[in-house]
Amino acid sequence: MNISIFMAVWCQNLWDELILKNEINSLREKYKDFSPKFQVFTYDIKNIFYSADDIEYFEYFPINIKNPKNIFRNIKNFWIFLSVIKKSDLVVFGGWGIFFDSEVGNAKNPLNQWFLRAKIAKFFRKKLMTYWVSLELKREESKKKIQKIFSLVDEALVRDEKSQKYLTNLWIQSEIISDPVFWDNPNISEKNSLLDSFTLDDFSPERLYKYNFENKKVWLALRSWFLPNEEKIIQQCIEIIVNLWWEVYLLPHSLHQTDLQANDYLFLEKFVQKKVKIVSSLQEVYEIYAKKQVDMCISMRFHSMILCQSYGIEFIAIQYANKTQIFTK
Repeated sequence: MNISIFMAVWCQNLWDELILKNEINSLREKYKDFSPKFQVFTYDIKNIFYSADDIEYFEYFPINIKNPKNIFRNIKNFWIFLSVIKKSDLVVFGGWGIFFDSEVGNAKNPLNQWFLRAKIAKFFRKKLMTYWVSLELKREESKKKIQKIFSLVDEALVRDEKSQKYLTNLWIQSEIISDPVFWDNPNISEKNSLLDSFTLDDFSPERLYKYNFENKKVWLALRSWFLPNEEKIIQQCIEIIVNLWWEVYLLPHSLHQTDLQANDYLFLEKFVQKKVKIVSSLQEVYEIYAKKQVDMCISMRFHSMILCQSYGIEFIAIQYANKTQIFTK
């Protein structure tokens, strides 16, 4: 059985990569009697996070189609795309927010690309599934495009109630499923690993004095844009942790190569100093959680919280968005 997957795996973002990994594992289990093989489309075939003998990666069509230098590259990718779809038994549009209508990318409206992919899949009479997707749509005219896309979908699995309600209003049935990253550890503990939870306004560095983690490793999975006076607050947190004889490790969850504001490494590296180290690869960041090489984590990243909970690592949550509020004491 051949399963082709289209999702956002190209930005060096640990979240996207773990969604893909666990999506594949879930489909592998679901279709285990058919010995599935996976063909995954990505914008970056050089930096592969999750590899296995039954997975093959292909470059998306189109790639920067406005650049004349890419004409032969895109022609080649188009024919590969057709060939892969033709040989597929199941086509999956997977992984969180792929249905945008205002995303800056390779097309004026990304929905046009998804409709093209859906049309080609149905032209070859393939089963089409959406897997844990969300709909982030602002334009009224997008409703017609979503109707066209999902009229071709055989099974719609979505991320949240908002997306399900959007589809319901268009008379399209869908089912909500959990974040696939929750399944990363098959031996997940039911014990709540959350030590404390703070809003952006409630959190202050002084709150760290209440924790007794002498001679322990503390990991910071933080992101830019959200904390008020963020550089000052993060520096104060580091000073408090170091003064309590803890070691500090900075965990970037995004190494985005084009959107530099989303690149955690570029943001966090300015805080590196004596007793403060930074991890430089997504694989190493992941293994820190999976191998429990951490005593406590201070997390803003949603999937840092999920991984801490999944692997029984105590963590403090700094809530910057609605999605992180599922973690409460």
